[in-house]
Amino acid sequence: MRAIGLSFAAALLAMCSIQLWADAHSEVLDLLGTTASALADFNVPKFMDSFDKEMPGYDKLKESATALTNQAEVTSAIEPVKDEGDEAKRSVDLDWYMQVRSLAPDGPIVTRRQIVHCELRREGKRWKITSIAPMDFFAPAKLDR
Repeated sequence: MRAIGLSFAAALLAMCSIQLWADAHSEVLDLLGTTASALADFNVPKFMDSFDKEMPGYDKLKESATALTNQAEVTSAIEPVKDEGDEAKRSVDLDWYMQVRSLAPDGPIVTRRQIVHCELRREGKRWKITSIAPMDFFAPAKLDR
């Protein structure tokens, strides 16, 4: 009977670990979706809220996102291709497709597609992106005709 109790306890612990991973996975994907949506909404402060202010390149990313949203309408589709880590830290690779449409009437459209790597850390109840590469993925587009 004791063996059954230990087996049940081990199974319960494994299920809890899987549930924590699933929660962390879905929370991170929610954050990344919100981050991409903020660009589409021309909302740079909300976009930057996803990032750790101490992240190397934070100010450059903010400048790039501001310039990008000032010149274009941005739509994104992201698909996770790798998600590793635990409930405190995650490493995620995203297949990120971005369409940058000039705000000028009949302006050009630039498409970007790249694997974007993110490192994330849980801060209290929230996740923050602590690094993102390549950062120039969010640079303003060359929209010259």
